[in-house]
Amino acid sequence: MSEGNSNSQLRIGVVGIGPVGAVLVAHLLEAGAFVVPCDVIKGRMDSIRKSGIYLKHAIEKHVAVPQVCHSTQQLAMYDLDLIVIAAKTPALDKVIEEVSQIDSDKLFVMCAQNGIDNEAEVAKVFGDSRTLRMVVNYAGNMSGPNSVHVSFFNPPNYLAAMMPEGDDIAKQLVELLNSVGLTTEIPEDIQDYVWGKTILNAALSPVCAITRQTMKEVMDFPETYELVEALIDESIAVAEKEGIELGKKFRRFGVRYLKNAGHHRPSMLIDLDEGHRTEIDRLNGKIVEYGKKHYIPTPLNLSVSALIRLLEYSAAK
Repeated sequence: MSEGNSNSQLRIGVVGIGPVGAVLVAHLLEAGAFVVPCDVIKGRMDSIRKSGIYLKHAIEKHVAVPQVCHSTQQLAMYDLDLIVIAAKTPALDKVIEEVSQIDSDKLFVMCAQNGIDNEAEVAKVFGDSRTLRMVVNYAGNMSGPNSVHVSFFNPPNYLAAMMPEGDDIAKQLVELLNSVGLTTEIPEDIQDYVWGKTILNAALSPVCAITRQTMKEVMDFPETYELVEALIDESIAVAEKEGIELGKKFRRFGVRYLKNAGHHRPSMLIDLDEGHRTEIDRLNGKIVEYGKKHYIPTPLNLSVSALIRLLEYSAAK
């Protein structure tokens, strides 16, 4: 905790209050941490301050939220120990820059986003010793300005510090989340789980976004089911060359995981519907990048990346 704090209460800012951020805020507040959610969507933050956060379906919860911010700069007044970046990855560079402007040189920063190498971008500014990474295994959609329909939670989540200096705060976070049922573990090597989650997202999310179908609809249709399997296989080949330990049963587990996702509309589909940039560069784009590094062809990941970028370009026009 910050030296200026008079008690042991962990002080956390969460930047980006979509489904991932809102679920974290609700659980951390319930666990007794001091939490300040921050988002530039003023109407959302006003609703949260007035009525709290509601989680529904797979997780049922209503938590009051005493403090909110409309900009990262406002977080400077709260003497925080940790800032969690839960904003979408297209905003990552901007959020890192904004957080750096309020850095006390003691602030820890944790990525809680999809994609590969996000924490490396944070570490460039804050250093490995103050950087943490989280892999979330829940998903949902905003069903209202302060309400999340949590589609599923397949525990555990994973969370780890990049260097031993962050181990203490990582342990505190895990204890807080576990105390209120958001099961989270500290793995031996979080990169195995970063890559595993990315491979699953990269296999299904762009197919849903391109076809405008839910996860269940894509997995129930034989031809797109085969495409998802082929994307997984292509990505596993890249991960293995990078030294990632996915385990012998990863493919079988991954397919079962995706088949059980139900009628969830992944964020990539919602982003395209709303004319926003997607996380394609940190998902399939990263797999293509690492494929080139190891001289492994990745035609399927390259194809879906190109199609998503075309759809982004068309929406921007």
